[in-house]
Formats: sequence, C-alpha cells, structure tokens
Amino acid sequence: MKECQHCKKCYTDDVSVCPTDGMPTFHTISGEPVLEGKYHLERRLGQGGMGVVYCARHAYLKTQHAIKVILPDLVGNDPQLVTRFRQEALAAAAIRHHNVVSTTDYGVAMGTMPFLVMEYVEGESLHDLLTREGKLPPERSLELITAICSGIGAAHHQGIVHRDLKPLNIMICKDKQSIGEAVKILDFGLAKIKSGELLGSFIQAQTTGLMGSPYYMAPEQWSDEEPDARSDIYSLGVMLFQMLTGDVPFKGSSIPAIMKKHLYDNPPSFAELGVNVTPQIELAVRHTLEKEPEKRTASVEQMIGELRSAIGATSFNGAITGAALPISAPLSILTNPPKAKVFVDNVAVGQSKPDGLLFLEGIQSGNHHLRVSHDGFQDWEDEIFCDEKPRQVVAELRAAAPQDRNAIPRPAVNIAAPSAPLNSQPRREETRNLAATQIAQPVVDSAARQNRQDNARAVSVESQPVKKSFFSPFILAVIGISGLLLLASIGAVGAYLLGAFGEKKPVAIDNTSTGNVNNPPPANSGTPPPMPSTKAEMVKITGGTFKMGRSDGKDNEKPEHEQTVKDFWMDKTEVTNAEYAEFISASGYKTPVHFIRDKPAAGEENLPVTRVSHKDALAFADWRSKRDKVNYRLPSEADWEYAARNGAKNNLYPWGDTWQNGNALLGQRKPQPVASLPNGKNSWGVFDLIGNVWEWTSSPANLYPGSGGEIKPTKETHYMLRGGGFTSEANGADAATSTLRVAFPESTEDDRIGFRLVRSD
Repeated sequence: MKECQHCKKCYTDDVSVCPTDGMPTFHTISGEPVLEGKYHLERRLGQGGMGVVYCARHAYLKTQHAIKVILPDLVGNDPQLVTRFRQEALAAAAIRHHNVVSTTDYGVAMGTMPFLVMEYVEGESLHDLLTREGKLPPERSLELITAICSGIGAAHHQGIVHRDLKPLNIMICKDKQSIGEAVKILDFGLAKIKSGELLGSFIQAQTTGLMGSPYYMAPEQWSDEEPDARSDIYSLGVMLFQMLTGDVPFKGSSIPAIMKKHLYDNPPSFAELGVNVTPQIELAVRHTLEKEPEKRTASVEQMIGELRSAIGATSFNGAITGAALPISAPLSILTNPPKAKVFVDNVAVGQSKPDGLLFLEGIQSGNHHLRVSHDGFQDWEDEIFCDEKPRQVVAELRAAAPQDRNAIPRPAVNIAAPSAPLNSQPRREETRNLAATQIAQPVVDSAARQNRQDNARAVSVESQPVKKSFFSPFILAVIGISGLLLLASIGAVGAYLLGAFGEKKPVAIDNTSTGNVNNPPPANSGTPPPMPSTKAEMVKITGGTFKMGRSDGKDNEKPEHEQTVKDFWMDKTEVTNAEYAEFISASGYKTPVHFIRDKPAAGEENLPVTRVSHKDALAFADWRSKRDKVNYRLPSEADWEYAARNGAKNNLYPWGDTWQNGNALLGQRKPQPVASLPNGKNSWGVFDLIGNVWEWTSSPANLYPGSGGEIKPTKETHYMLRGGGFTSEANGADAATSTLRVAFPESTEDDRIGFRLVRSD
C-alpha cells in the first residue's frame, strides 16, 4: 500500500502519484489497502509509538471507522503479542460507555499485523483545545473533567486502568450538543488490565513533543509497580491542573528531569503561576497529585465530588451513575495568636481573623494535615479527620526560642514525608534511590550557607549572658592597635607578592580540578552566562551551468534543461535545533511544538530543526542576517540542485551517479544528528543534501517549461521541498535523488521538514 506524502490518502502499490494533488506517494505497509476484504483504508489519521491509525470504510455497510494497525516490526519482536493484544481488545470492547470510543472489531491482517476497529470520532483533541485557549475557567474545567471521569470510572469498575491519560487521548466531538456527550476517551485498546495477561514491556508511553506521556505519569509508574485506578487519577489531576493554569505542573528538559520532579517535587502553587482560584479548588487538585497513592484521591467519584464542592456547582450534569459522592463538612479553626496563616495539606487556605477564627467549607471527608504558622511562634501541626459532622480545632502556638525568630522562614509548601513506613513501598523506594544516584542534585549555594551559619553564630552570641571582661579597656586597646599593625604588614607583603606594587606578575589559577580552564563567574552574580554562539559553517559553491531535472524522471522533474547559477555560499549542514534555539532566545520568536521551555530536549541539540514552516525559516534567515551582518536566504531550487549534483558533473547523488548504502539517512523513523554520514557529502563538503529531512527552498510550486503538466490552483502558496527525508525511499519510482521535488503549503509544520540557508558571494 502507498500513501500520498501530502494528503495522506491510501492507494494501491501501482499508484506513484496522488490523483488528488499530484504529489508523490510512498510505500507504508505491505499488501493492498483493504483489511480482511471489508475494511478499505482511506487515509492516515495519525501515528503513535506503536501503531498507525487510518480512517476506513466498511465495504458492505458503508460505515466509517478508525482502525489502529499495530506496526509489524513490533509484532516480530514479541511472538506472543498477537494473543495478548487480542485479550486486551476483548477487554476494551467490554467498556460500554458513551464517553469511551467503542471497539467494534479485531483482526490480524496477513497473519502478522493485528488491528483494532474503533468508532470514528471527528472533532478536536483536548490538547488542541488547550493549545488554542490556554487555561479554562473552573466551571468549564469541571464540565470537561466530569465527562472524562465518567468514562474512566466505567473502565475502573471493570478492573481496567488506562495508564496513558493525556490531552492527546481525549477527543471532543464537534457534532454533540453538550460536553457530557462530546468527550470521547481514546486508546483503551492499549490499556493495562489489572487481571489477566498483560502486554508487559511492549506498551511503553512515548513522547512526541511538549504533550508527551511523561508529563502525566504518576510517580509509581516510573517503577515496576502495578498501576491501579489511582495512577489514572494522578494523570487526571495533571490534566485538571493544566486546564486551570494553562500548563502542566512538572516540566523538564529530559525524561530523567521530569521523572525526578514527579517523584520529589511539590507542584507549584496556583498563586506562583498567577492563577487566582479559591483555596478549596487548589486543595482538590493537589489531593489528586499526592506522591503516595495511599494519600491520593481514592476514586474518580471522589475527585469529581471534591472539585464540585470546591467550585460550588449547584447542578451536576453528566454525573457518574451509581457512585456515591463524598460528603464535606465545615471546619472551624481558632488560632492563638490571631492573624495566623493556615495550611491544609501544605496548601495555604487563608489567615485567621483578628478574633483568631477561620471558617472553611468544602473540606472533604478523610485525613488531612493541618499547619498553623505565625511570625515569632513555632508552627502548630496536627493530623485531623473530617467526616460529615462540623469540626472545630483550636491551635495554640508557642512562642519561638530566640534562635527560631532569626531562622530562615520555612516555605509555604513543603515536601511531606510519607506516613507509611519506607519498607512498605520497596519498588517505589528503589526507583527514588536510583533517581537520586542518576540525577544531579541541586548544589547548595555556598554564600547562602555561609550567611545562615553567620546568622546562627550571631544568634548564639546574642543569647549568651553578659560576662565581665578579664582585661581592662586600656589593655584591650593596646592589643587591638598591635593587631591592626600586624595585619597591615602581612597585607602589604601579600600585595607585593601578588604584583600590586611595581611590575605586575601573572598569577596562575589552576581550575583543572573542576574541568574549567577559565575563571568561573562569581557566585550569586545574578547574571547567567551568555548563550554560546552557534554560528553555522558555510562553504563556497562555485557557480556555473548544469543540467537541471531529468527526462527519465517523474512528470514534475521533466524535462532536463540547462540552468546557470552564480557563486554562492551554503550551510554545510541543515539548521540544527541548537541554532534555532539561539534564534528563539534572542528574538522571542514562537517555539516549535517539540521544544521544551524554548529549548530542544537533551541530546537533540544537533538534530536538524523540524516542525518549522516556510515563514519560520524566513524569520530565522532574517534574524541570522542581522546577527552576522550579511544577507542569508533560503536556496532556490536551482541553487539546491546545483549543489546536490556537484555542478556541471550532473551527478544523480551528491556522492556520484549510483546509490551507495550508508551515504544518506532514508527509510527510518527519526532523523539523526547533522553530518552523521560523512560519505554522503558533495564535492564541496555539504552534508545531508539527500535524506535526514526535506529542505525548504525559496521557489514557489512550479513546473519546468515544456513539462506539459499543469498546476492546480490552491488557497495557500506552496513552496518546493528538496532532498527527501528520513522516511523517504532509497529505491524504486519514489527514490530520493538530487532531482526529486515536491511542493507543500507554506504553513506546513512537519517532523520531516527542515531547512538550510545560503548567501550570495
């Protein structure tokens, strides 16, 4: 089966050009685009870590479906996979709920390729909604999370845990009247089931950009512990946090960094993120994000009940049927002294009034940690149990000792120690110990530590009783003057040795023990070191006349014709993630979706930047032109092909006229760092002109004069791409060569498309 590179439509193997838009097709899966003789695959909808999803139509019933095809190479890695996948498909089909995408059929194509037939949903994902709107008001968040929890609750009641809840797996249908009906949960066919045989290590959550699964994984999922319903609740809590604040609570530049935050860090307070919600709402959210499952919200029913009470909703559309909601009751706290700060489960909930009273509503049933704090007093802490009855608590704070009054105030949110014995969670503890050894811990600032020690010493001196001195004031004065003279003499000698007087002598500073041959920046300077320059290396391409196109190629490569180019300079490699990150940092330009906090993931700095549109590439060229004070531009098709064909040599490939294995990255699932294949460079030393990623040019979509073809009108300007990408083919009618050319809309942001720049001589 073949697919169009542009519209993703599916065709038989004999179709090399898409009839709809004239773009080349490429081979994807073996066989015809028909599964079991009845499901006709029409177009690709998306691709994940283990499968491809197609829109399909039933040959006889004419109904539309979404079909997930499991990648054949993964099946080959596990001979028992087909059997286990069928068992999970049966379990997924057993979930009958209007908020869960239904599974209607299962099969194995050609005996090696299992697939699931699911309900086809047309709409947008929660990821797309949050990307477009940012944070949502509490009432709307409640409406969305209620519908999601309704479907998840139906699965939990059957012993099924989703394990990969994230906004990308939540669809919102566009043809439904209410959110309660519109929400659909995807990928239950890949869930891990508590009872029965499991998929084991096969199902591994994979990230494709900012919204990847690691941002939503519960702490226990980072170890080998068996996930249960509370793991899904943690993921739901992260999604709820994101709805209310516009961002996930834990982010990092690498998966180990994210893992560490899930295991150790408390989520930031809503106030830190500039979000104004009631303390009750924040308490409900933080309850879902407890590190220990035993302390976490116990069920989706309880989660919705707590959130509903916190928001104060008077109606509850789409309630979870058959579930009892938790009961909440008022809590009265009397503090002495008054005007004390009150924390429930390490979340600030308010300050007591001048009479010492603080009245809280919406505190849910169960155990809670209560802390009361006031300047000049020791914190008062206690564990309290709340049920349906009103509860009153009196907090008497004791005056702090003198050294306590000068101590550094404790943060409002602390990392609470687990109430259960450490040996009761051996696997989780092993994971945390492993993380502690693999991930660098924050370095304590030496100056801050010294200040704390000085303060402690000062407090100690002030708290001692005054004693009568043995020496008289006169003797003390003489000793002091003598000491000053001695210190002055020592200082003068030291200054002379260091070159302060007369000819200055160089002083050697040995920093080799730290691996730094330069002077380190002063501690606490407050100014981060400047970002290192990523100035690209360019090579000069001597101009001339060459044969552009080929008469034996595709229609848009015909006819071969002469073309002349002038001297120009070309980037030796495609623009990298590191170069593009410097551009973002310097200009404030929008960030590609796969970057994390405006930077590429760790280890991906030298990959070619992708998911950038033609306009993004032009913006980068403009910035780099201003930085380097020369005029950079995207290469024209003639520039690009002249370099790829080695000028007048007219080679079919940058290395010659025949294909050579190992010279270009083709037929792969992901790109490699630039210049990884040195044998594939052209005669001037330019790398990756074939393979790795497609490259934007400055040439609008066009046909060569005399081609005899026609260009269909489009709403958006299309520009030509050159060179093929990591998914392109090395052989056959669609082989990536120096003459291969395709056109894409200028707004396209694709993980197979990057660019490089040129400048005139």
